[in-house]
Amino acid sequence: LNSISCPSGRWVTMTAALSATAPPHTACAVSCELCPDVVEWCPAEGWQEGAATMEVGGELGLEPLVEVPIPGAYDVAWGPSGIALGSGECGEDAGPDRLLAVAAADGALRLFRACCASSGGEEQTAWRCDEAIAPCQLLEESILTHVAWGAGGSSGLAAVGQDGSAHHLQLRPEGKLEVLARRQAHDLEVWSVEVSPAFPSLVLTGADDARLLGWDLREPSDAGPALSNRRSHGAGVTALASNVRDPNILATGSYDERVRLFDLRALAREPLAETDKLGDGAYHLSWHPVWPGTLAVSAMRSGLPLLRVCGDNAGLKEWARYAADAADGEHGSLAYGVCWRYAPSASSWLAASASFYDRSLHVWSVGQPPPLPAE
Repeated sequence: LNSISCPSGRWVTMTAALSATAPPHTACAVSCELCPDVVEWCPAEGWQEGAATMEVGGELGLEPLVEVPIPGAYDVAWGPSGIALGSGECGEDAGPDRLLAVAAADGALRLFRACCASSGGEEQTAWRCDEAIAPCQLLEESILTHVAWGAGGSSGLAAVGQDGSAHHLQLRPEGKLEVLARRQAHDLEVWSVEVSPAFPSLVLTGADDARLLGWDLREPSDAGPALSNRRSHGAGVTALASNVRDPNILATGSYDERVRLFDLRALAREPLAETDKLGDGAYHLSWHPVWPGTLAVSAMRSGLPLLRVCGDNAGLKEWARYAADAADGEHGSLAYGVCWRYAPSASSWLAASASFYDRSLHVWSVGQPPPLPAE
């Protein structure tokens, strides 16, 4: 993917028959010009309609709002609210803006400012997405693979690279990204980085060496990991996601085709729970913002499983799957990105997924999961 967009390419609409009990089904689809590998719905209040709009008659549509050409985008992460860098290109009359961090193929970390400004009346608005600051070049001949906010505080970032490195940065009020530390975290490619709100000084990394490591930002950059799990994963650790409703719980995805749950207070121990094999690597994870213990997974060539946490984090069970058994050239034949919308739509919720080789972005409707069986 050589651009970030909201979204890009031609768009089509399909009828969205919303139902609280129906299995996941397509609400709308976008055909992209290039291969999408990540999708993130903005969590800001009032911004959930930025990419998806409900039309009269129950049709859901995706409209292209803005496209910004950059080197290949490997990951994007919306910044928290309350980080201000001035009025920017939208002007002082624009509504609140949000920052978007992008990890790119040229090894640079980019920050974009997204905003919506009125132009000639309330009914005429213009969305913008402009570079907030100059790109911060972290790697010279390697890919920046993943980025997360919250490292050391709300304006801190952690980014990891294909060369095994992990970087801690701070966004200063004057609009400068300052590199505070660089660690050689792994010997192989690092695919994922996460910061739990419960432990802002702890940066978690997962890599091709099948290791899950935790780094204390208060320690010198040449110190070893504060936490380590080297035995639980049978292949590279591709995804990390803190539970939004219980930040002590971490979900991991791996090329060994399993999702696991860990307690951050005992990371070196065996996982609390793990799935059966999903059919392919668990490349990206997204916790549902409201439904307790509900997790969406992009399982590469095996579609997009939906999981439920059973009991007291004692099990992980699949209860539905979108784009299951997708044929080559169809959505889900190589699912890389998945994300829940942050606001409910009628009696169901929406999720978005990015499928690489067929160059498509789908938004799908999901009814509330069935109750868990009695233990």
